[in-house]
Amino acid sequence: MNDPTNQPVDIEEQRDWLRQHKEATGASWSEIGKRVGIPGGTISQFGGKGYGADETGLAAKVFRYRQVLAAQAAVSVEAPDVPEWFTTPTSEHLIRLLTWAQRGRIVVAAMGAGLGKTKSAKRFQGLFSNVFHATMSPSTAGVNNMQIEVLEALGEPNAVGTPQKLSRLIRDRVRDMGNPVIILDEAQHLSEKAIEEARGWHDSTGVGLALFGNIGVMQRIEGGNRKATFAQLYSRIGMRLVRPLALQGDADALAEAWGVTGERELAQVRKVCGMPGGLRGGTHMLELGSMIAASENAPLAVDHLQDAWAQLSTQAVLS
Repeated sequence: MNDPTNQPVDIEEQRDWLRQHKEATGASWSEIGKRVGIPGGTISQFGGKGYGADETGLAAKVFRYRQVLAAQAAVSVEAPDVPEWFTTPTSEHLIRLLTWAQRGRIVVAAMGAGLGKTKSAKRFQGLFSNVFHATMSPSTAGVNNMQIEVLEALGEPNAVGTPQKLSRLIRDRVRDMGNPVIILDEAQHLSEKAIEEARGWHDSTGVGLALFGNIGVMQRIEGGNRKATFAQLYSRIGMRLVRPLALQGDADALAEAWGVTGERELAQVRKVCGMPGGLRGGTHMLELGSMIAASENAPLAVDHLQDAWAQLSTQAVLS
């Protein structure tokens, strides 16, 4: 850790960081001043247009505060257990969607990041038999690689052959199953031909098909000149869910799972979960915030969450 008394401190760098920190945490100048050790009126002037007097001492205090945050993040504290599963309004909607797919339907979920679509899919797979979860990627965009990934999910990891042979093998595997569902996760990576190939399995066997992915999944199917390309698929979609951001109820469920009950702490969780990244960002904040609180032997409070989010969102930790 560097001692600001033994080296020059860049005043403008500290001022710029302080502004970013305030924006990231949503804290008032008064709240930040208490943490830094500078009166609220003084720190607001320093972080604004300038204090007007010698600012070296103020910049040094801000620098020390930054190092406190860095030290807190580096403290070796056992990470808290992240809740494995908890029900949210969005997860309930996704489970209903997959239940509809069990009836031999095609369903689509176009979701923002961090809303729990993959966890919900795996939860559903754990609850019911004949549910097969295959995760797509850029390398599985084409028909053949997509088929291989699906066959591995179906318990056929060594399948080889032409695309026709592989699709025949997939159809034969699901044809006599009770209420089978194939979940194609991260389906935005699939090519038009791969999506149509999967639709063909549904048409010939009645297998339920769930296309889970980002918002681009639904935009591809519904929008522009691609609508004609996916006309047959579009007409077969029995239920869809388009949700770019987490609901407030999702954030509240996350807070409850972590035992967060304070109004200010709950407001911070809602704020972060309402941003792109959703519950994933909220979980990371709660995990790091809990570690910071533990390093101080203090209960989790809003300032721990704000400090954690500042480090996660602005990379405030010093090297």
